[in-house]
Amino acid sequence: MKKTEIEIISGFLGCGKTTFIKKIINESEDFSNTVILENEFGEVSIDGEILQREGVKIKEINAGCICCSVAGDFAKALIEIKDVFNPDKIIIEPSGVGKLSEIISICNKSPETFQINKIITILDLNNFFMFLTNFGEFYRDQIESANMIIFSRFTDAVNSGANLVNIENKIREINPKVNIISKEWDSFSIEDLFVEKKKMKKLDMFSHHHHHHEDGHCCHCSSENKESNNSFESITITINNEISREALTNILNNFESGKYGAIIRSKGSVPIEKGSLQFDYVPGEIRIDDKPYDAKFHVVIIGEKLDRKALEEVFS
Repeated sequence: MKKTEIEIISGFLGCGKTTFIKKIINESEDFSNTVILENEFGEVSIDGEILQREGVKIKEINAGCICCSVAGDFAKALIEIKDVFNPDKIIIEPSGVGKLSEIISICNKSPETFQINKIITILDLNNFFMFLTNFGEFYRDQIESANMIIFSRFTDAVNSGANLVNIENKIREINPKVNIISKEWDSFSIEDLFVEKKKMKKLDMFSHHHHHHEDGHCCHCSSENKESNNSFESITITINNEISREALTNILNNFESGKYGAIIRSKGSVPIEKGSLQFDYVPGEIRIDDKPYDAKFHVVIIGEKLDRKALEEVFS
């Protein structure tokens, strides 16, 4: 039986992994023999529902990180995908709070069955130094373990004064040989990213031989992290009442105040009179889109020291 290629699309919460995978789907000539393995840190998969609308095969693991509480489920899911679908390729979208080195370690446990190809980490240019400062070793691991870096919110960040040179220098300090794609997503095709090394010059990339760690460190979502006492938690709220766009915008703007805890990501959908609103929140950025009415409405909030009661009240 031939080996199945694995592509890992990693990155911190809210960096745009699902949006990037949609780009892969839309630009692929044939996606019929590819399976997406998605891990959500939360009880409800919002991103999985988005990807399922694209008509692709999705395998989901919820309510934990691949590299810790659901590691056994993840390894089992890989084998199950191989047995049921025997795909040419598996695209893994890990939870935004997992250690990439541990995810790679799990994938490498069956070298006769799976072959890791691209290990892409997506970095939010707007929040790069803030995340690097606040989430230290965990955030560095996502950079150190990747063989390709892609930036999200590239144009917005450059236009707002982000110092791209300083960011790239810091990335090189952490991972000297990683391929850095300093371009807006719309300016390159997925085909350009998955070509042979001899063709990579068009994107100014450097070859990189990946080295991963097998040191047993726990991911940042665990309170046992030696570098920090931070511990992420996820709250899922079922929405039964209509919420206007204005009211939803006010709620999300108030997330910056700290009154509900340190919120670093929120996403979900809420009903309105004729349809629904799907939203995505990261610090400094809110996106709200109109969508057709859906039978299920949930909000997922991820952060530290979250006030569940206050959050449930504000959405009720």
